[in-house]
Amino acid sequence: QAEMGFRAIILKEVQRQELSGYRLAKLAGVPMRTVQAYLAGDCDLTGERLARISEALKLELRPMRRRRKGR
Repeated sequence: QAEMGFRAIILKEVQRQELSGYRLAKLAGVPMRTVQAYLAGDCDLTGERLARISEALKLELRPMRRRRKGR
């Protein structure tokens, strides 16, 4: 699932939960225009805003496990 990228995972979860961009913005405490632009692919998010959106969707951000060489 890590290959999907954050935006694809977030979009999938937004659709699964049947949330609007407006509702996600309210839940996350992020400006609506920012959320809508991110979901539309018009901008990228990093740091605090991405963490807030993930938390609102009950998604966990965590480091990926490193693969050992030869596997």
